Amino acid sequence: MNEPEDTALVSAAGKMDVAAMREALAEFLRAAGLPEAAEGEAPGKAAEAWAGQLLSGYGRDPVETLGETWPDDSSEMVTVTNIPFVSVCAHHLLPFYGLAHVAYLPGGRLAGLSRLTSLVDCLARRLQIQEQLSEQVCEALMEGAGARGAACLVLASHDCVGARKLEHRGVQVQTLAYRGEFADDPVLRNEFLQLVRVRERFEDE
Repeated sequence: MNEPEDTALVSAAGKMDVAAMREALAEFLRAAGLPEAAEGEAPGKAAEAWAGQLLSGYGRDPVETLGETWPDDSSEMVTVTNIPFVSVCAHHLLPFYGLAHVAYLPGGRLAGLSRLTSLVDCLARRLQIQEQLSEQVCEALMEGAGARGAACLVLASHDCVGARKLEHRGVQVQTLAYRGEFADDPVLRNEFLQLVRVRERFEDE
């Protein structure tokens, strides 16, 4: 059986049914031996959080999130660092959260800087794997902004690690992805990483 294709750049197949989610969460609590919690406010509040926030990225198209780009002859790297995000691990359904650092090389057009933060948020608010999140940010920039190259570094803490084993709390995972000229040019990659590290040192001072 073939592995399913990565469909994170595509919207969810159907509209979210919050009432069904609420009942499913109530059943989960009953199955966990917590009938009183199942009859309380928890299922409704949890369903609203999942539908309205944690999975809200499925209602947005990442490429469209970048919005309209405009012609520009700039060729220098555009970098936005320290973009906060929260996501949900596709394996354990537990949150992971951290910072994303994003860069792209314009290919004759520019995207709004705030749109890069919106792109990260759109892709993060789905069931995710951190490695794929880095890759998908780059893919969307290449497609939506017509970039010559894209880079994304994600640094995150995972509750599927820290919440299950307290001795692992505080452990952070770093993932990197490159596309286009970044993938081909080690000098560009090093420039991107140096910019991120300089910013991190500045923030720590």
